[in-house]
Amino acid sequence: MLDASTGHIRPIGTAAVVGLAFLIAFVTPNLVGPRIRRAARQGAQPGLRPRGQWVLSGLSTMIALAVPLLVFGGEERAISAAVLVALLGGVVGMANDLLGLPRLVQIVLAVAIAWVAVSLGIAMGEIKPPFTTRMIELGSWSVPASMAWLLAIAYAVVLCRRLPRLTAGLVAIISLTFAAAALIVGPSRSAPAAGVLGLTMVGVAAGALRADYPELGSSAHWAMGFALGAITMIGMLKNTAFLVLGVPLLALGVPVGETTYAIIYGAGKGRPRLALGQRRELLHEALIRTGLTPPRAVLLFYLATAYLCAVALALVLVVRVTFLAKLGILAVALSVGFAVFFMLARIWSQPREEAEERMDMLGVPLARIDMEGALARVDQFVAERSPHMVVTSDSPSIVRARNDQEYQEIVRGADMVTADGRGVVWMARVLGLPVTERVSGLDLMESICKRAGERMYSVYLLGARPGVAEEAARVLESRCPGLRVVGAQHGYFTPEEEQGVVRAVAEAAPDILFVAFGAPKQEKWIRQHLAELRVPVAIGVGGSFDVLAGRVRRAPRWMQRAGLEWLYRAVREPSRLPRLWVLPRLVWMTLREALRRR
Repeated sequence: MLDASTGHIRPIGTAAVVGLAFLIAFVTPNLVGPRIRRAARQGAQPGLRPRGQWVLSGLSTMIALAVPLLVFGGEERAISAAVLVALLGGVVGMANDLLGLPRLVQIVLAVAIAWVAVSLGIAMGEIKPPFTTRMIELGSWSVPASMAWLLAIAYAVVLCRRLPRLTAGLVAIISLTFAAAALIVGPSRSAPAAGVLGLTMVGVAAGALRADYPELGSSAHWAMGFALGAITMIGMLKNTAFLVLGVPLLALGVPVGETTYAIIYGAGKGRPRLALGQRRELLHEALIRTGLTPPRAVLLFYLATAYLCAVALALVLVVRVTFLAKLGILAVALSVGFAVFFMLARIWSQPREEAEERMDMLGVPLARIDMEGALARVDQFVAERSPHMVVTSDSPSIVRARNDQEYQEIVRGADMVTADGRGVVWMARVLGLPVTERVSGLDLMESICKRAGERMYSVYLLGARPGVAEEAARVLESRCPGLRVVGAQHGYFTPEEEQGVVRAVAEAAPDILFVAFGAPKQEKWIRQHLAELRVPVAIGVGGSFDVLAGRVRRAPRWMQRAGLEWLYRAVREPSRLPRLWVLPRLVWMTLREALRRR
């Protein structure tokens, strides 16, 4: 595994150790009786206490970590010391699983383990502070600083226990990051040992990711926590203050965030900071309380950890960059990461129920409605026979309404405004609005035409280039049996011809008028002539006629579902690229409004 003369990693030996660690962790549940295997798949059964699963997972973790490293680790003291510390942590955690140790006893035992680790040489001896070129010995501060660091990491990992399936994935990602950082930073004598330890922990944690794996208890968490703490201090990141603290804190961002939130939230609620028996709410519990499902919370934390670890490795690669430059890079990366984390948490959360039919999104009154609800409203408008205006609001429309007072007044006066675009749905969810489905102009138009064919409504198509509206009308008539198209007129008429067009539409007396001038021209035109047109439903549909006529191809269905239709159109029509500026503007407007509301 490690070359005895040079201390370098032997790839084949290391791969064998990691593979063995994974295999032991993965197959252990199959080596026990059927009752525990069944309980692992289906949850605790009557007569079988959860601690049976906890002990099984702890034993599996300790064996998978210790056996490959002790058998093939040679005489490397750092590896033996880290394994011993992890085993001590696992034994104490197992005692807690079986006996339910008091919190004070757990703290005392954890401090004892940290002291053993420092005695075995797992400690920070010197660091290089920012803006200096020489190493500084920690001296007498080495022992308390090292013990505090080990305890903090172990505690952060243990807190992840409350969310099932979270810890194993986090430990796998974090361990891989530590291993990569150790091997990149070098050339410390103990860096290869830290790399091997990290890779072995990846194998152990990956083996525990199987769906029917027994629930991880205190023993597995204590063993993993102390192992991670040991890895961070076995010489791999002793070059600079940033590498000593910055990289581990980034890689451990999610566990540290859980701990920090618990402390801040507890203090904010007036709870004593050091109350040993107090159970504090963690970050993932707060997210679940606000509507995020546990599986999505796990996925969100996996993504957050992977992002932070990628940032940490990127900063390791630019180790020679000045400290201030690193701080700048870090500030930007953390700001972007926090914004994405916040938005994903809101987007993936189950929306709250609201009694209001209209919701204010940055000044635009979105209807709390899906496609079926929108069609029902159209039926209602047709039955009433009075003029109604429908607006489908995409991302550019939301931004435009913020800056164009006339357009905003038109939208606010519309009888129904739908969310046209996945981006609008996502940003509405970030604002906490219960918008669950996009109702785009083209989809709404096709659905209305199918309903019109069934209920004998008449429609009129106005807009696009000469010949396009007529071609779109023929396509709709072929797709929607029974549809009556009472008129089709292109949108390239002169101001002198405008009144004639309005009279032609009024004389045709359609139940539904589709206007394809593009926003905001179509909405302004409809509002100006709505009373003269006397149509029960007038709706702007942008470039829908061109799509129906086959002049423009629509994005594949999977891109529509993924919210990437804008990208497809931009690639096919480069002239639309300047319009994409509205997307970051909408994100910025939404984040600012969301933070203001909180």
